[in-house]
Amino acid sequence: MYNTQSSAAASKLSHDQLLLRINGILPDIATLGSVEKSERAAEVKQLGTSTNTSCSLFTTASETNQIFHVLVDIGQGIVKSIEQGILNLGFASSSSLPDALLITHSHDDHIMELPILADKTSKSKKLNIYCTSQCRDQILNKYPQLSSKINNNELMFSIVQPDQTFQVGPFSVIPLLSHHGDNSPAGSVIYVVKLTDRKVIIGWDFLSLPNVNEDLLWNPDLAILGTQSYNPHPQTGMISVSEAFELVRRWNAKECYIVHYRGLLDFEEATNQWFRGPVKAMTVGELQKVIDSHLQIIGKEGKFRITVAKEGMIWDSKRLETKQEEEKKIQVSSSDQNASTSPQFVEIESLQNYIFRMEKEDKVDKLKIMIEDRINRFNFEFDNPRKVVIAGDNNNNKDVLVAQGVKGMFAKGPDLRMEITPKTENEYVISVRASKGKKNVFNDDILVNSTDAQRLKRYISENFMPNAQAAK
Repeated sequence: MYNTQSSAAASKLSHDQLLLRINGILPDIATLGSVEKSERAAEVKQLGTSTNTSCSLFTTASETNQIFHVLVDIGQGIVKSIEQGILNLGFASSSSLPDALLITHSHDDHIMELPILADKTSKSKKLNIYCTSQCRDQILNKYPQLSSKINNNELMFSIVQPDQTFQVGPFSVIPLLSHHGDNSPAGSVIYVVKLTDRKVIIGWDFLSLPNVNEDLLWNPDLAILGTQSYNPHPQTGMISVSEAFELVRRWNAKECYIVHYRGLLDFEEATNQWFRGPVKAMTVGELQKVIDSHLQIIGKEGKFRITVAKEGMIWDSKRLETKQEEEKKIQVSSSDQNASTSPQFVEIESLQNYIFRMEKEDKVDKLKIMIEDRINRFNFEFDNPRKVVIAGDNNNNKDVLVAQGVKGMFAKGPDLRMEITPKTENEYVISVRASKGKKNVFNDDILVNSTDAQRLKRYISENFMPNAQAAK
């Protein structure tokens, strides 16, 4: 729904609107193999050139009211792709020279055209390059001619530190240390970019993220993931498509773009007669069909969108906002048509770590709760759910939801105690404890925004009869 290669994507951006363009999707053409070996390589050859993996982020700077352009990586074919993209988007040609360049690592397919871009700079339009100190040194070792641009104040390196947030115009950026395999250059990173309440993960060319705080990766609007094969092949130095499925679920990424795919190593699985996954390098269309089929099988179609990216593809945060507003209108309209009918379930995405879902069965006095974190999914079923009012200090009563464990043939399930309390003006805590006696099966605080807290409170009030007021 958010993908387009149309020139009508946007000619004017609001200050809180994020527009992202895919400038390139491919690895170095030399790594794609021969036409004889792969339909994928033949498909790439038909494109004429190999445009390396890169993207641009656009918004409007509130101070100048001008387009602010952040470019991420600049391998082969990227300068030409940017110039064409600026033309298609209807932006001023001056925007083809980015206001800032983020570099993930120093492999040639991510920095090859940096000297070309540097030749377009001047003192009046200086290029600011953000990367780690190791990456800077590696770049200057490859392209010593850039030193004169630095001395002439036409180019500047700004050193970033993993896990430390920095500001690039209106964008907030967090670099995260990445491991790109045994041949990984020192100082490789991926980037998490935020604009107001929108988050994008630019995560190509990594095999793992050492000691990462995954709270920083939770609930992105878009994740761009680089995958060289469908099946896991660590020797590529990158995750596989099948591993990307797990990351999308763990991070709760609403949408994911797959880039950097070539698939040649998947031919190795053809020698295993028991292997049931892909055993060749797939074309873009074939890969997309396999991904769509996987999402249907696991029941995640609609919740997560995974798209094999193409050069020129546009992602627009305003379209995401419009879709969310339409969904809210539909919910309100349904409620107005039958005010006495409560939703069958409520599902909430926590601000960190969890997805929480509650469902009451109409015909029986039972409650189902699903809590999913980055690794596990907890499915609970309870009997006799009731809202209990607990007398608090200064006559500040609080509502607590309690329920009994379901009695099985051999054992009784855990009991439930859940309460919702404010943490700040805009944040609430859902405290959930499922326990058997003194032993906790689940016991944690789930942080949610105020809107979701009110949704949950309303659902509880409409579905669970209160008991008499309990003692403090």
